[in-house]
Amino acid sequence: MFYHELNAKIDYSRSNLRWNAWGANDQDFGRKAQMPEILKLLQREFKLDSVRETPAVSLEDIKLPNSKLSPNDIKNLSAIVGKNNFKNDRYERVFHSAGRSYYDVLRLHFNSLKSFVDGVVYPKKNSEIIKILEYCSKNKITVIPFGGGSSVVGGVEVIKGKGQKAVLSLDMTGMTELVSFDPISMTATFQAGIYGPKLEYGLNLKGYTLGHFPQSFEYSTLGGWVAARSAGQQSNRYGKIEEILSSVKLISPNGTVETLRAPAASIGPDWNQIIAGSEGLLGIISEVTIKIHKIPETRKYFGLVFPDLLSSINFIRKANQEEIKTSMMRLSDANETRLYEYLGELGKKNTPIRKFKKFLQNSYLRSAGIGENKCVVLVGLDGSRQEVDHSFEDLKKLWKKSGAIFAGEKLGQNWIHSRYNMPFLRNHVMQYGMGVDTMETSSTYDKLEDLHKAGIQSLQNSIPGSIAMCHLSHSYHEGACLYYTILFPMDLKKPEEQWFKMKRSVSDTFTSFKAPISHHHGVGFDHKKWYESSLGKPGIEALNGLKKVLDQKEILNPGKLFHS
Repeated sequence: MFYHELNAKIDYSRSNLRWNAWGANDQDFGRKAQMPEILKLLQREFKLDSVRETPAVSLEDIKLPNSKLSPNDIKNLSAIVGKNNFKNDRYERVFHSAGRSYYDVLRLHFNSLKSFVDGVVYPKKNSEIIKILEYCSKNKITVIPFGGGSSVVGGVEVIKGKGQKAVLSLDMTGMTELVSFDPISMTATFQAGIYGPKLEYGLNLKGYTLGHFPQSFEYSTLGGWVAARSAGQQSNRYGKIEEILSSVKLISPNGTVETLRAPAASIGPDWNQIIAGSEGLLGIISEVTIKIHKIPETRKYFGLVFPDLLSSINFIRKANQEEIKTSMMRLSDANETRLYEYLGELGKKNTPIRKFKKFLQNSYLRSAGIGENKCVVLVGLDGSRQEVDHSFEDLKKLWKKSGAIFAGEKLGQNWIHSRYNMPFLRNHVMQYGMGVDTMETSSTYDKLEDLHKAGIQSLQNSIPGSIAMCHLSHSYHEGACLYYTILFPMDLKKPEEQWFKMKRSVSDTFTSFKAPISHHHGVGFDHKKWYESSLGKPGIEALNGLKKVLDQKEILNPGKLFHS
């Protein structure tokens, strides 16, 4: 496997996945042994007198109402998918009733989640999906499509449609087959329920890669990527998922929409782009044809240290506008750079040799005019050796003009091997009354520095004592994505109100800059208010009209995105 850091052996059986936190039971934060040091750091930063434990409730303690599916519903749904593929036990109902946002996990942790699905079906083929939607339309049952369940925007929030009696989760992870493989056209068609590592491993065995590696890669599915318009960390080379998408099959209550497999067409609005980002409101994405690439000959990932944020942004802007081929350029602002520096020192003894080495490093940085405002840019290059070497030399000219220094490939390798591990940190800090949340937007280069500053200020002002940081995760010819992280002490008396205040503040800030409410997380329920205001009434009404045609009874994922 070329991307050897990917774990293709994750056990995705539902009983092995945490019902109230990120990831599988047999995976954990790579720095778990250093959690006492991390907690001490956060205690100092938050100016807390002490750190108190806030353990999660048990699954048995979750206030789970009785299922609203009748015995006849259970019998008929079981007949469609098979008795073993209909579930309504406690674990399955709770697991499928929330995504993995901070707000979702918070409510599970403290037993304040109010709404739950009434049952779960695992279809194995398209004909079963058709029958499920037909039955639910006739019998007033809401259907919420479910893939990896990794949504961080309320995408699987349990909202029962008007006049409907129950809510059913339709879990696609029973549909994972490679449908077709075309090495001539360099496309592959998969059933939409396949998880990222399984898909990539299957392609790697044939000498190919999809090149789509979102942060949620290990616990998200192909259908979910398309539904939310996700972005992989190597999007500079491979594109966002809507650019990778070649064809898609959508099964709606009113029939199936299948787009043509063609490189381009002039036949009206592009249904690929209508389905991408539809977040389960128009139908069930059952099959996806994607563009694939030969596994690159080599890769080179390295770090650069810049004097400040603006010089870092300008480097990324020029690299894009001069069309230098990169896979990734990831900029950490000064706050995030300091955090990663601290994490990098965990577990290492502060010997005289290490102290001297650190002194020399700091002296060198100061002599280069790089101080406390320093920012790190991680650059990734994938391709032939000649292509990688050529891009490296072109980039070197740019970073030298920007006053940056080369920090070596170790930074790049460390990032590669830990890039999917950071979400596990939240699992631990939540056990001690501390929260972590993320949000992202995008804008043009002329606004990025001001938007970055405004976003950080809005986060820190909304939760006094918090630590806010940002990285630029995806970049383009005209602008880039800003991805914010906030760490904060929970208000244990009113944790949900604390989150609402923070979410409103930063979302209003994005809107004031005419920046989108999301770059790759999607809209779901949490971002709906700001999405509606940015799109406007005609746009929202038009999308609801489209939904009404495909989903006459409005059973599919109601109350999300644009649905009134």
